[in-house]
Amino acid sequence: MRAFGSVFSKAVRHTGVLGHVCHQSPLGTSVFSRFGPAMAIPRSSTVSIRAYSSEKPPSSSTPEEKPRQEEAPKPDNDTFNEKKPPSRDRLLPATGPLSPIGIGLFLATAAGIVYYFTVTKERVAQKRAQEKPQIETYGKAAIGGAYELTDQNGNVVTDTTFRGKFALVYFGFCHCPDICPDEMDKMGDALDALERDNPKLANTVQPIFITCDPQRDSPEAIKEYLKQFHPRFVGLTGSFDQVRKACKAYRVYFSKPPKVAPNQDYLVDHSIFSYLMDPDGEFVDVYGKDKPAGFMATDIERRINQYLDAGRTIEK
Repeated sequence: MRAFGSVFSKAVRHTGVLGHVCHQSPLGTSVFSRFGPAMAIPRSSTVSIRAYSSEKPPSSSTPEEKPRQEEAPKPDNDTFNEKKPPSRDRLLPATGPLSPIGIGLFLATAAGIVYYFTVTKERVAQKRAQEKPQIETYGKAAIGGAYELTDQNGNVVTDTTFRGKFALVYFGFCHCPDICPDEMDKMGDALDALERDNPKLANTVQPIFITCDPQRDSPEAIKEYLKQFHPRFVGLTGSFDQVRKACKAYRVYFSKPPKVAPNQDYLVDHSIFSYLMDPDGEFVDVYGKDKPAGFMATDIERRINQYLDAGRTIEK
């Protein structure tokens, strides 16, 4: 048995099978799984075999296995799908109202509707303009006429006194708190603008102030009142009947409160217009409160040029 144990130990050393674990066979003998159940040895021989198991195996043993490298995880298809930009097929459907063809038809229809209504609107406007009756003016307004009043210097004047020049006439009263001063300032600004833009027309328009309150507006009161306005203003007053006749000639409305005490303050209600008269005393135009000074200056210049183009003359 010793001889057999020695031989078996050598065989184990050359085979490189080290550290194999023995297991107990049903027959009570230790058997190595390397050599199968046929090679059984006594139990006493297992000690010597285990002693050799701590030795390093010879170089002729089987090569060591290389450590297995872990493979990188394959990316999921959903991850790639999230990073990829959406395709054009997914943005617009192939058919339906939101498809490229549907959108194109919608835009073409909208453009056609806009074009149709634009052209139709222009045609309707042209047709209305052709059918609109032409407004013709016959004659002149019956504004202006004869009067006899007294100026701020006490001189008696009539409507013929200012013939030969254009006249810009305004009706008001000296105690007017706001409207009359505003309108008379506007008249002065219009005359200044006219003469500044066209110096040749200087002193061709005479500004005139006629009072609607002869009870308080004496020549002396009017003279003092006109100092705050254009220097060429002429102020006219007179008796109540004389003033009423002049107002009637120019279609001017005025109203004084009834039963006014001598020293009682009051306001006079009156029309707010400036009348432009030509050098022959004929009515030319009227300017209301809504007409600014610039408009008045431009229109007066146009009227004067029309008068001069007709071969007439203006005194200065």
